[in-house]
Amino acid sequence: MKTFLVSLLVLVIIALFAWALGEQASATRQIAAAATVSAAGQTAGSVTATVLTILLVLVLLAAGGAVGYLWLRMKALERQLSGPTPRTGRWVAGPNARWEQADPESHAVTADPLGQLVQLEVLRTLRELRGARQAQPALTVEEDPDAGNVWPW
Repeated sequence: MKTFLVSLLVLVIIALFAWALGEQASATRQIAAAATVSAAGQTAGSVTATVLTILLVLVLLAAGGAVGYLWLRMKALERQLSGPTPRTGRWVAGPNARWEQADPESHAVTADPLGQLVQLEVLRTLRELRGARQAQPALTVEEDPDAGNVWPW
């Protein structure tokens, strides 16, 4: 009877060991399936990032090409415009370079009565405002409402 119990105990231990190995194999299969899904997701992300990077580089190259083309076109137009026409008169330095300075007598501006009237009205209003501002008395110590208060700041 004792040998029967010992052999039964050995069979139970072997059965438990086999069951544990089966569970471990099942867990290994599930982990492999999860790893496959994860690898597919990472591959899709890498492909997407690569495609977006290539598109960004192509857009930047196209924009740079357009800017270069427009710059070259502008330079060609400048050469075409500045070539045959002789310029006379005095040249102005600074931001208005390449523009001729106009003679004062050649471009005399005719008097605009309405514009002069508006200027006179603006001048009159400004003088009235300046006079009204000077007429206000300055605050004295007696009139200051916070004269007796000592502020901590």
